[in-house]
Amino acid sequence: MSNQEWQTFFRICARVLGKGERRDWASGSWCAWTTFGHICMGPHYWTAGLPGEADIGEIGTNDSGPWGQPFLYQDLAHIVIPRAFYWELSEPGNYRNGEKPQDIDRLSEELAKANIAHRKTALVLEIKLY
Repeated sequence: MSNQEWQTFFRICARVLGKGERRDWASGSWCAWTTFGHICMGPHYWTAGLPGEADIGEIGTNDSGPWGQPFLYQDLAHIVIPRAFYWELSEPGNYRNGEKPQDIDRLSEELAKANIAHRKTALVLEIKLY
């Protein structure tokens, strides 16, 4: 995918799924991703909310934001967005948890309109480039 296609992908995700945060309990969206560099060293996936408009740079995600550090678009190998994600918040004397749905059906429709290649199953929407 080109840098412009990744920018479009992330903008559509932010519009459809909501603002992403680093912590699952505070996030409107959630995903897992890996890079080509990490696949070569042994698969590793990060998890966090999806980048929002302010986190979308020209050649990669901006520093800070939900992903905590920049990632070059050309290094992104696989991104997985679940239909729902589990969250929990544990504070002294206050434990809460739950599940947040993500409208991957609508997301898939919007991505298709923008000609962003992706795969949708009953459980996830993904872009896999390897």
